[in-house]
Amino acid sequence: MRNKKIKLCLFVLAMVASTEVMAASADEIQVYDEAINKKGELNVDIHMNYVPSGVKTPAYDGEIPAHHNFRVTPEFAYGFSNNLEGGLYLPAIRDANNNWYAELPRVRLKYIGDNREHGFYWGINGELGPSTRRISEQRWNFEVRPILGYKSDDWNLTANPILGFALSGNSHTPGFSPAFKVGRRATDKTWLNIEHYSDFGATNQMKSLSQETYLTSDTEIFGHDINIGIGRGWMKDSNNWTIKMIFNIPL
Repeated sequence: MRNKKIKLCLFVLAMVASTEVMAASADEIQVYDEAINKKGELNVDIHMNYVPSGVKTPAYDGEIPAHHNFRVTPEFAYGFSNNLEGGLYLPAIRDANNNWYAELPRVRLKYIGDNREHGFYWGINGELGPSTRRISEQRWNFEVRPILGYKSDDWNLTANPILGFALSGNSHTPGFSPAFKVGRRATDKTWLNIEHYSDFGATNQMKSLSQETYLTSDTEIFGHDINIGIGRGWMKDSNNWTIKMIFNIPL
């Protein structure tokens, strides 16, 4: 068990250190499905995203452009019950000049309904936290993420019609950023997925700002869950290529 944990830690450290081949414009690139911690379970998801080719111009003064940036975000999650889970994000970012910055923490609360093994499932996730101008034009933001899906033995279809609210600044009109995931079971422990992330901007004047599609896999390594994939952007304001990984470690 000790050797297994040592190998696991070395693997994660190696992935974090490999910033020249792995970085991204978001600290969490993920479609939420029926997964949730059981009561009393504590774990950490290590989110790592890298943009080898992306947007080079800041959208506003002070923003770190996505091109060649790397983000690593430990996300601690605890199951308050079998339906309710709390989370804490501790994001960090490295810019194209290899400068590292610690970002501000965020918290979340996720609820998933009981019927989630087969058939239709639903839930909702709320996320709140401050940001520096390196990653957000507004200081305080709140996100509401509905979780709607259908799961069978071989398929898992999930949609997240996300609404984002700026709690500071002049405009409080929500932004609409839907995401969806189509997963197909390949083996007992491996799923192959298509994930798509959209940004339509403010709901009072929606237009397609960003569209990115990812080919991903959910599998296991050293007995721990991992999501890994590569994404392609299709719009002028999308990143051309993004590599992402989420590595789960029970605590």
